[in-house]
Amino acid sequence: MQSKRSIFEETGIVVLNNAVNRELVLLINKTVTFWINTYAKELACDIGDYLKSVSRWAHPCLMTEQFYPSIETPLMDIARAFIGGSVRLHKINIISKSAYADLPVPCHQDISYSREDPYEFSLWLALQDVNLSDGVLEFLPYSQKDKIEPAVDFWSPEFIDHKHQSAKWQKNLIKVPVKMGDVIAFDSRIWHRSAKNTSGQNRFALVTRWSRSNHPLSLDIPERIPAYFGMWTCAKVTESLLKKGLEKLSQQAVDADFATIIKLWQKQLTYQKKLPFNIDTPQTQKALAGVSILHYAATYHNGGDAQGKVYAHLWYSLLRPINQWLNTDG
Repeated sequence: MQSKRSIFEETGIVVLNNAVNRELVLLINKTVTFWINTYAKELACDIGDYLKSVSRWAHPCLMTEQFYPSIETPLMDIARAFIGGSVRLHKINIISKSAYADLPVPCHQDISYSREDPYEFSLWLALQDVNLSDGVLEFLPYSQKDKIEPAVDFWSPEFIDHKHQSAKWQKNLIKVPVKMGDVIAFDSRIWHRSAKNTSGQNRFALVTRWSRSNHPLSLDIPERIPAYFGMWTCAKVTESLLKKGLEKLSQQAVDADFATIIKLWQKQLTYQKKLPFNIDTPQTQKALAGVSILHYAATYHNGGDAQGKVYAHLWYSLLRPINQWLNTDG
């Protein structure tokens, strides 16, 4: 029978069944749920609004610090046994595919985002059963042997997932449903995505990134190609456009931080009856609130948007109209 390790080396992916015991997984689940509730209370928003904006928490944060001492040794043992030697841990993340943020994550290669600290493989621990309707992971087997492409900037509002639409993907993809406690081990170079969560249930995973100790990686990882408004630029562009828009409306300089600028726009939309450009005010207020929550979560919770839709919502509802107004109105 072919070993798990040989399957991984050939295809780029393998499932390690029942890798972590149920009691430990339930403890992590309880901790994650507690801290999501706590984080939402800290930001004075309900859990649904928090989870609409925040779908990833990186270690270290209060959430991960609570459970990681319990899972560190089991994960290290799994990684060592799997790779057949000593290992080095690079990153730890909790990733959410909730009923509130249920969108697919487009096709990508993880290694493209870790040019400064490349790693060899990931261990994706399922914290609940993940069925086909729960935002299941999809992989293109053997694609770890393809060249590494530039990081996919799926935060760009105009992004289209052409690889997912390709005949090759549709013909050869594999979907990987798993049970609570199963671990998906996959090569950092393999092309993969997560599907839309249509079940209405929250789906959490603990994802860790690894490489063999004292094993230098000689990988040709292309430099990032930032979009005008995308993964690496949207926060600065947002702050700049919001600030310039306020200054033009008020005809005076605005000296404020990002959080305050968002609040000024929320006030502007509440009390000003008409703007010199057309927007859907309720949708824009929701988008501003979402970016505000994400900003505070990034600052205080080491949180992020794994799906890349929070800033895109604000782009379409407010930033693009501001940008057009600034560039066409004298």
